[in-house]
Amino acid sequence: MRGHSGGHLCPVCIRATGGGRCVEHGPWKSHQMLTGGDRRRLAREEWQPYEPAVHACPRCLGDVTETRSGWECVDHGHTRDPHGPYVVAELLCATAQRESAISRSLLARRHRARVERTRNPVVTVPPLPSVDRLVRVTAAAAVVAGTIAYLAH
Repeated sequence: MRGHSGGHLCPVCIRATGGGRCVEHGPWKSHQMLTGGDRRRLAREEWQPYEPAVHACPRCLGDVTETRSGWECVDHGHTRDPHGPYVVAELLCATAQRESAISRSLLARRHRARVERTRNPVVTVPPLPSVDRLVRVTAAAAVVAGTIAYLAH
């Protein structure tokens, strides 16, 4: 079995796990959980609509293929940080895939909104007072100043 960079995020809800255990989805092995790099990569992808497969890689929801050492991710099985090998029980079934795709879609939408806010910041300019109001305030100030000058004289 190859060395794995241990992840710390639940592959279904993309939340941090405490000791490899998600509060909502139970225990995960470190090679099943998402890493920070996985999270950044999935935030840039489009997840809806999503069509589940029979089995999917828990880290990227990609297709898996059976090898001598177990099930490996087709897209990431050959990379520096391989996804797999997994045993069948470590792969995500259709229900978990759908739930994970929804979580990933929400994460990607938040990421796109954050990027859009930094590219096009919203600048609010306070509205200028109307001319009528400015004339009334100036007239009132003149009356008050005249009254004070009269009383002081």
